[in-house]
Amino acid sequence: MPDRVCPQPARAASGGMLRTAALLGGFTLGSRLLGLARDMGMAWLLGGGAAADALVAAMRLPHVLRRLLGEGSLSMTLTAGLVRRSHGPARNAAEERGRAHALRPLASALAVRLGLVLVVLTLAGLLSAPWLASALAPGFSGPEAARVTDLLRICLPYLLTAGMAALGMALLHSMGIFWLPALSPALFNLTMLLFTAAAALGGWPPASTLALGMFCGGLVQWLAQWLALRRLLPGEALPEPVRPDRPDRPDWPGRPDYDIRAQAARENPGRVAWRCLAQLPAGLLGAAAPQLAMLAAMSLASGLGQGQVAALYYAERLLELPLGLVGVCLGMASLPTLSRLAAERNFSAFAGQLGTALRWTLLFSLPAAAGLWAVGPDLVDALLRHGAFDDRAAYETGLALWAYLPGLPAFALNRSLLAGCNALAETRRTAVSAGWAVAATLAAGTVLGHSLPALWSSMAPALAVSLGLWLQTCLLWRGLRLALRRCGQAAPAVPRRALAQQAVAALAAGTAAALAVRAADAAQTAGCWWGGQWSALALAIAAGLAGWLLCLAVLGNEDLAALTGRLRDLRAK
Repeated sequence: MPDRVCPQPARAASGGMLRTAALLGGFTLGSRLLGLARDMGMAWLLGGGAAADALVAAMRLPHVLRRLLGEGSLSMTLTAGLVRRSHGPARNAAEERGRAHALRPLASALAVRLGLVLVVLTLAGLLSAPWLASALAPGFSGPEAARVTDLLRICLPYLLTAGMAALGMALLHSMGIFWLPALSPALFNLTMLLFTAAAALGGWPPASTLALGMFCGGLVQWLAQWLALRRLLPGEALPEPVRPDRPDRPDWPGRPDYDIRAQAARENPGRVAWRCLAQLPAGLLGAAAPQLAMLAAMSLASGLGQGQVAALYYAERLLELPLGLVGVCLGMASLPTLSRLAAERNFSAFAGQLGTALRWTLLFSLPAAAGLWAVGPDLVDALLRHGAFDDRAAYETGLALWAYLPGLPAFALNRSLLAGCNALAETRRTAVSAGWAVAATLAAGTVLGHSLPALWSSMAPALAVSLGLWLQTCLLWRGLRLALRRCGQAAPAVPRRALAQQAVAALAAGTAAALAVRAADAAQTAGCWWGGQWSALALAIAAGLAGWLLCLAVLGNEDLAALTGRLRDLRAK
């Protein structure tokens, strides 16, 4: 774990990670707000009944693919491989130039091969849609199951567009370009909003229109990133090497510039592309644990009664706002730096960067969980209780949201832990951890579904997901410690004092937010409150933030002091 005074390279790397995370956070906030608007439109059109259940079940698999492909999980594995390839120890400047020029043919080879694989998978999914629908929602039958199958066939081509967009994201990340991939989810949500408006104004069937909007949103993501890559990738080809007859020739093989030309000529981009793609299954399975666990939870929820699947979906969507701002941003921001340090075999700086990312993740995810616990039901009422979304749907969504909250820090930590594992090429270990997480979710969900009272039954699938994610967090942490030990480097130490301070500050944030909500409710009942529900929520958020910062300052938390110092440095630059 870095000391109070960090070495200059580590400090610079942390500043770069913070700058990237802040950039990603800004774009992610805009995307998540657009996503909330999209889900508010869906709730208004469909509510929480049978139609919403069918659409959510049909969109669940494409949503999992969107998380894996369109929001960084597939690109995480590809980015790590591309960065290791382009940022390993270089013997000279000519070798660095050769690696840059080799990126365009490699990108073309990856696009062709990944595209073929995705086309085959999409066609297989369309043909097996009835079986997929029964696996996604085994509790559905009759017309409801047939509706899920029809909607699934409309959504499944999203697999192709999201996969190609993910490849573009990986290439841009490996080049140090983050703003366009961060903007990509916002483009998807804007497209979905247009189709939501079309369903509301044009009299088209809402469920089918929203399913078609998912495919079109993926198409927009793909085109935006690949148009940018056509302009950004180096296009100048390397000259062909000439085999000399005499050692005094300028192109003699001992010269550094000849060596890199010869190496580039010997490396077939197609073979390199297949080697990169061969790492994807294990890497994807490791990153897919949260989505696979939620798929298992939806399967369990489909047997709990009408509206349970939709409640689980809406709760998950509300959870995405803090997760996107904390876990996803820090995980994506830390991956290129961790991959570069691993390629350079600078494991001391690697451990320091990983420890910094994990501490910052907990610093923000703990108060986010506490704040959602305090304002969760009010947030559900304000955002979703409109149109067909009635009191019962709001109650069940609030319970599911509360059950997800214990797993929020684990979900956020997993992104940085997965970044560390991918940087060290420990993809097999991530796949094993995902398998255990899904198995634990199914087992815990089955037990909780039969143990909890009927009034709280909607909490069972989400609680099971939380338990499964914490199991994966522990397995990933243990795996990273073993991998670093094999490299001769101790793992980041667990800062117990800082963790205790963060936990106390998160408790203070949740308490302050809950008191503010209750005070606003009491004042409104007495006729003394001038504002409405949104004003009460804004007051609660402000109170929670103030309580969190004040508690951290009083306790003298070093992470907050270091973070504010780095923010001042970045602002000065």
